[in-house]
Amino acid sequence: MIAPVLPIPDLSADRPYFTIELASPEDDDRLRELLRRSPVPGSISVTFEREPSFFESCKIRGDFFQVAVGRDRRNGEIIGMGTRSIRDGFVNGFPVRLGYLADLRLREEYRGGTLIARGYRFLRKLHEDRRTALYTSVIFADNYSALTTITSGRAGLPQYHDMGLVHSPGINLRGRKPPVEADCEIQRGSWDCLPRIVDCLNRNHARRQFSRVYTSADFKNGFLHFSPEDFYVAVRDGRIVGILGAWDQRPFKQTRVVGYGSKLRWLVPLANVLRPVIRAPRFPEIGEEVPYFYISFIAVDRDDIQVFRALLRRAYNDAIGTPYLYAMLALHERDPFLPALREYSLTPFFGRLFCVTFADGEESYRRLDGRVPYVEAATL
Repeated sequence: MIAPVLPIPDLSADRPYFTIELASPEDDDRLRELLRRSPVPGSISVTFEREPSFFESCKIRGDFFQVAVGRDRRNGEIIGMGTRSIRDGFVNGFPVRLGYLADLRLREEYRGGTLIARGYRFLRKLHEDRRTALYTSVIFADNYSALTTITSGRAGLPQYHDMGLVHSPGINLRGRKPPVEADCEIQRGSWDCLPRIVDCLNRNHARRQFSRVYTSADFKNGFLHFSPEDFYVAVRDGRIVGILGAWDQRPFKQTRVVGYGSKLRWLVPLANVLRPVIRAPRFPEIGEEVPYFYISFIAVDRDDIQVFRALLRRAYNDAIGTPYLYAMLALHERDPFLPALREYSLTPFFGRLFCVTFADGEESYRRLDGRVPYVEAATL
């Protein structure tokens, strides 16, 4: 996700004092400090943290990644950052190398200069390796400064092509629900069925735009704190026809509440007092790490919503009585599974999906067909 930035004025006074370069693992402590000091505003203001290692957490986004940082030459401090990740993904049904831009942060006291524009010029230089033609990025829907500045195409920024609204709500875990009847059996995944799980992922993700290409080795070596047993598997006549995963990333990726907006500030204490009566989820305290898990790796043959409903209901019910407050997922506004969320109490959250291109990627963007985009909540 992208943090807020301010409009880019035509200034050059900051140029002698700052450098933009690639970070190294030795910068890990300072990167994590920057995240702790960079709240993302909204009705609920949060920080997205990466303890105990920022570099290790980046591995979930791709087999290749780079961390660009802005450094104050006067004191050596990192005052801004952004990441570029590349992995195999489906575009128009074919596997290609696909990029992802995220983690843009700039300390508030350094905003208003040319650092954002200079950062994107640095990204343009990185892009000259031609590892990919297309990038995706997700920006919070209420992050108005980023939506109006970064997506403007001004000051040499790349083109941000709006691909639509992303629904990324928290499903409030507030009591068991009846199982959903479907013509399949819901089981837990295993190492033995991992090749069939991966086959289900790829054949269904090929029908979605920007979804990831998977191999069995990904789950053996490349995913942090996720194993085949974390999958829920829909089986019909011995064939896997749908899957989703329940992924707790708190051991390496945390969300912390740092404040509530004016509309919620008075409501939160009252709602927490009345919670046992109204059966509502508890609001986290300021400074508290939010306990949630991701609904990930969604793939269902023929987009059968009844199978998806049965998978989601099983994962939801299994989480009741645990410390989790929410189950987070992401569905594009055109996703056929979106109506299933009406069956749950939700804490709404929205983003906008963008396809980001430099000049050499414009033709690839124009050739995109009408497939529904897939957004993986666990990598936002």
